[in-house]
Amino acid sequence: MEIFRRLGKFKYRIALVILLTFGNALGELFLPRLMSLVVDLGVAQGDTAYILRMGQLMLLVVFATVLCRGAAAYHSSKVAMAYSAHVRYDLFSKINRLTVNETEYFGISSLITRSTDDVNQVEQMVLMGLRPLVRGPLMFVGGLIMALTTNLKLSLVFPISIPFISLGIYLVIRSAVPYFPILQKRLDRLNQLFRRRLTGIRVTRAFSRDDLEEEIFTEANQDYYEMAIKVNKIIINVIPVLGIFLNVALVLVMYFGAQLISLDQLAVGELMAFIQYITQVLMALIMLSFLITMIPRTWASMVRINEVLNYPTHDTGGCQDLKEDLVHIEAKNLTFAYPQAKRPVLQNLSFSLDRGQTLGVIGGTGSGKSTLLRLFLQFYNPTGGQLLLNGKDIQGLNSQDVRRQMSYVPQKNFFFSKTVGENLLYSNQDALEEDLREALGQAQALEFLGQDPLDQEMTRGGTNFSGGQRQRLSIARALNRKAQLYLFDDSFSALDSLTDRKVRQGLLEKTKDAMVIIVAQRVATIRSADKILVLEDGEMVGYGSHQDLLRDNHVYREIALSQGEEAEDEGK
Repeated sequence: MEIFRRLGKFKYRIALVILLTFGNALGELFLPRLMSLVVDLGVAQGDTAYILRMGQLMLLVVFATVLCRGAAAYHSSKVAMAYSAHVRYDLFSKINRLTVNETEYFGISSLITRSTDDVNQVEQMVLMGLRPLVRGPLMFVGGLIMALTTNLKLSLVFPISIPFISLGIYLVIRSAVPYFPILQKRLDRLNQLFRRRLTGIRVTRAFSRDDLEEEIFTEANQDYYEMAIKVNKIIINVIPVLGIFLNVALVLVMYFGAQLISLDQLAVGELMAFIQYITQVLMALIMLSFLITMIPRTWASMVRINEVLNYPTHDTGGCQDLKEDLVHIEAKNLTFAYPQAKRPVLQNLSFSLDRGQTLGVIGGTGSGKSTLLRLFLQFYNPTGGQLLLNGKDIQGLNSQDVRRQMSYVPQKNFFFSKTVGENLLYSNQDALEEDLREALGQAQALEFLGQDPLDQEMTRGGTNFSGGQRQRLSIARALNRKAQLYLFDDSFSALDSLTDRKVRQGLLEKTKDAMVIIVAQRVATIRSADKILVLEDGEMVGYGSHQDLLRDNHVYREIALSQGEEAEDEGK
């Protein structure tokens, strides 16, 4: 499994942990034998000097044992933390490169759970496994050997008790395994509901659906609770069952040991040592049983993590460089359909644009306007036709080269919980303070930011600003990057007509040597564009200048008429 191979980076530290754990186990196995010698040869014969010598040796063994245990704990923790950090980074790196469709395949909530809860589960297993999983077999085998060498007759307790303990562990694991994948999926559902509640809080409150959301969450929470209780009940039953077997075994040892002592076939010190050895053997078995019960859930988590790490990503774009400036774009019968969609969202679009020109895109809701911009950004690959940049098919171009030449204002604005200046720098880390202020001025954003505009704090998503203010800040962020192609996805819809005009005037100077594509709902926003593309149900039903379309295209004329644009033109 891919996730296992990542442990290879820590092989030397893992080897050190195993060596230290071995030293710890040897010390714990050696101590009962020393104690039996103290009792049988020192206490029984009144040899104080012998007791003191053995006591010093025992102290030395205890010191070495504690030192080994502490060092093993330290290094195993280092391995577990470094390993989980490595896996978490690889997951983030993989998710960061998933396409939009691939992200939706897993689900955002599930990806969050896999990156947090599942990684934590694996981390705990590595932390527990490095020492107890090594120490358990050592103590089991070592204790068994030491017990056999101490007294062979008393060792008959092992073949009686161990099969019962092993059978109990097997039945518990067999019962619990099927539930762990279900448990993780129900945790995914809880995360999904949390995310939906937090992101959709305005809609929920606006329609007074708080009670409904609580009811849905209560049902999902109850499902998770019931499954967790069922799993934990199965696992928790191990404790009393194994405890019974352990105590029964100790009672048998003490009973038969007393009989052997009375027959002078066993010394008191040897019985004490044997009791400690059988305790070590059975406790090692119990320890292994707890680790084994962790394995099914950890395995389920590892499978979920591995699904993401090994998912065959289909990168958009190719390997061809686009180092020269972007000066010409052209679409030839461009077609695109979302996976499993019944019909294409864009069909047979053909248009072109040169440096210094602006293309306006208008059409009804669902006509594919935003999708067209996403094809330029290589969020998706065209499913038909060609999209050419400087005469090169975009599907063969390196995505980093392509996006480096573009600046984008999304329809749904997003901001980080940082200052205005830090959010603007996201598009261009090398921008100076005067560049940021200039971008804010061109986007008409300085007027509402007041003093120290770059130091204004923004909440996540920019919710401490109005919709129109967020649009202007998003436009400012796009203008902070010197690009060859600016993409505006319905970026003026929340602006009043006067502000819209001022912002577009501010764009003229910034974008005079670049290409601009503006997706808009209002004719007024794109009427001055060099060319206008009219879409209806994903098809191109008009292409030309504002005046030509008003005269010759009934779809565009109807849109303009509904917005009062045709009457305004006739009045001029």
